[in-house]
Amino acid sequence: MAPVSDDIEPSWWEDVLTAASQNEPYEPPELLSVYLERAAADSAVTGLQKQVLQVLAMVSSAMLNADDWLEPFTPAMQVGGKRTAVPADLNADQVALLARIAPLVERDDLRARVADVAWVYGDRSDVAMLDRAIDAYRAAPLTEEVWFSVGRDAWVRAFALAMRRGADGHARVREMSDALKAQVLAGQARDNFKTVRFAETLRQHGRVEKDARAEVYEALFAVAAQALSVNPRLSRHLEREALAWLGGSHATVANAATERVARTYIAEADARIQADPKGGVLVEGHFLEKAIAVLRTLPRSYRLKNGLDELIDDLRARLRESRELSMEQMMRIESDPVDLTEAVSYSRSQVSGHADKFDALAAFAMLASPLDESSTRENAAKLLEGSISHIFGSSTFSSDFRKIAARPGSTGQGDENAVWAEMVRRVFFHSQLLGTGMIQPAQEVLTTEHRFSRQYMVSLCVESPTVPEGHETLWGDGLALGLSGNYGAAVSVLVPQLEQVVRLMLRRHNVYTLSVDEHGVESEKSLNALLEMTETEEIFGPGIVLEMKAMLVVQGGPNLRNDIAHGLLDDRSAWSYSALYMWWFCLRLVAWPVIEMMKSARTPAEKSDEEPAVTNEGADAEPAA
Repeated sequence: MAPVSDDIEPSWWEDVLTAASQNEPYEPPELLSVYLERAAADSAVTGLQKQVLQVLAMVSSAMLNADDWLEPFTPAMQVGGKRTAVPADLNADQVALLARIAPLVERDDLRARVADVAWVYGDRSDVAMLDRAIDAYRAAPLTEEVWFSVGRDAWVRAFALAMRRGADGHARVREMSDALKAQVLAGQARDNFKTVRFAETLRQHGRVEKDARAEVYEALFAVAAQALSVNPRLSRHLEREALAWLGGSHATVANAATERVARTYIAEADARIQADPKGGVLVEGHFLEKAIAVLRTLPRSYRLKNGLDELIDDLRARLRESRELSMEQMMRIESDPVDLTEAVSYSRSQVSGHADKFDALAAFAMLASPLDESSTRENAAKLLEGSISHIFGSSTFSSDFRKIAARPGSTGQGDENAVWAEMVRRVFFHSQLLGTGMIQPAQEVLTTEHRFSRQYMVSLCVESPTVPEGHETLWGDGLALGLSGNYGAAVSVLVPQLEQVVRLMLRRHNVYTLSVDEHGVESEKSLNALLEMTETEEIFGPGIVLEMKAMLVVQGGPNLRNDIAHGLLDDRSAWSYSALYMWWFCLRLVAWPVIEMMKSARTPAEKSDEEPAVTNEGADAEPAA
């Protein structure tokens, strides 16, 4: 262990944090870094005191990414290719200085970060430093306020460090697991999502003996039953967490729990109609879609035995009626054209200043509505009427000089090929202008003012009817990658998943999505073929189908789907405005149903739930509906 120097005074940082009223028992270290940095910049502070404050400010400013062992600390801000400091930037002398500071820090939250960084980037044989970090992290209180702001990440990091500590670490893992298990077993419906998140963290990172797992999922089922009448959403998440603890065993119990999950959606649909018979239809349909999707995952034998196929038919009929009523209540809102400067200002103002992070994300996702297919076609035809461009043929080449599209010239007016080519061009320019003038500027503001974790985006996908059952983690990962600016990786995940969404939506409406060859072999139709089906426009709307065609499968457009599927997507295309736009397109598709559910769902009693509309900053939250 590094020696503790008498020339370092704890009052140097303790006085700073006390004067700043940062006296909460456990807070995110990044909240402390601002005050430490200001103190270090004081001209009256010199020498070793200045060095200590500077290194403390530097290590506390980074964000803890507890789920990533290789890169546990990420920059607080990344803008225009620049970022704030991370612990990996420390030099050897600064790491050694941290090792001297760590034993002197009394605050658990700050001591956890200092000891963790000193061990990760310093002497990894220093087990005393490792123990200091583990114990400081697990000192985070198991209270709702702390857990949803910093506690969960602190405990997950403690688990990760303890796993690498050997026998002594295993003892700590058992202690932490027992503490979380006790919280789950004592859970009540009034605890809201706290019990769900304790159980999830215990399942993913803790250790529970096989014979004790039944005790956990039975407790979760019991709390779910309590919550059903007062909070169907909470009941649903408890049931799902219990299913995760079942882990594929006890099929009868799992099927019954899955049915109960579906019925929570039906209960919420009923509640919306009862509360607002007219306006409730805008929300009702989304719950009905989710209920049908969940019921369809049950084995056919179980559905037949329990009469669930009849229930599915009734729900589909109800859903069709709900959609018809919803369409009658919709109206089109159009604004005058604006130049790019105004667009940038508008988009930033839409997402800025929201105290609630889900409100900010919702504003970002709804910056622009889907294109109107009929007006796009009409404008394309009018443009061609006053132009001779359609007389000449055209060819399109890829960046590796392949000819990927060709259109022959035409002397006739109203040539459909020419009109379609112009429509694709308009969609492409629309994506570039929207990406440049609205999406990217708004995203910079959004990610500066709020932090959206991977788990937050996964939870959003769990609630969205757009995302198929069992695909929530992939969608959440893809959306989170885009929020971090990694658009190439984001579309590489999301575009194939989007194809499956189209396929499953068609299946939900009893549309046959297979092709059969002469030997009777069945194969899934490609996205190109699916988008050409009339039923696809009926389900998604012609505007969204136009955008997907123009951006994903048309050779004269970005052709992202085919490039991704065949490994042709290069770095330039992956980090283009087309990729940015399609990532945002997927976010809009996922978020829109949840936003509609949010409009009539938020109540004071739910404001402490772990949900995007009502969470504390940094919480891994569940979308509220």
